[in-house]
Amino acid sequence: MQTILDMDTLLAARRARGMTQGNVARATGISVPTLRALERGEGGLGPLVAIMGVLGLRWGWVPHGEDAAAALAGRRKVRGISQAELARRIGCSRPTLIALERRLAGSVATLARALQILGLRPMLRGVAPVGRGLVPARNAPARDLVMTPPELAAAVIGHFAPGLSGSVLDPARGQGAFHDGLCMALAVKASERRMRK
Repeated sequence: MQTILDMDTLLAARRARGMTQGNVARATGISVPTLRALERGEGGLGPLVAIMGVLGLRWGWVPHGEDAAAALAGRRKVRGISQAELARRIGCSRPTLIALERRLAGSVATLARALQILGLRPMLRGVAPVGRGLVPARNAPARDLVMTPPELAAAVIGHFAPGLSGSVLDPARGQGAFHDGLCMALAVKASERRMRK
């Protein structure tokens, strides 16, 4: 059965993150053959959901924040199709369709066929990034230089601050995100020690 799982979306998301099939398999706890099957549009929905989380993908037919299984069942009802009729058109049993509509359990092929019949496409889409967060911007390869964002340095320093003591030696000072933050954290600790005396 031909599926409408957009293999390009799955493959492009993996490649955009610079991940091999082995990387994704290790990150999700699935096997490489299972991932290969999914990239061909085969296999189960459970492993696909695990991969979606790692690759930043979401269901394409589901409005943000809605339950995927409920959205699928809702679309069927809006179209006026009974579970028995949709199961017949998909070529699966009614219990298989019920599992799909209740917990999104089943195979990629079954879901793909249901989406096709219900006019719901695409199956997958990328999650739009909210912002860069703590990930530094990429520089041109000729510069080969990436500075640690001050927010990331502050988070790391804040985590280790309770155990800090001594002097700061920073041979790769760059723009000083770690150097300045460490010096400030040590100065605060020294001030607290003096106030306790």
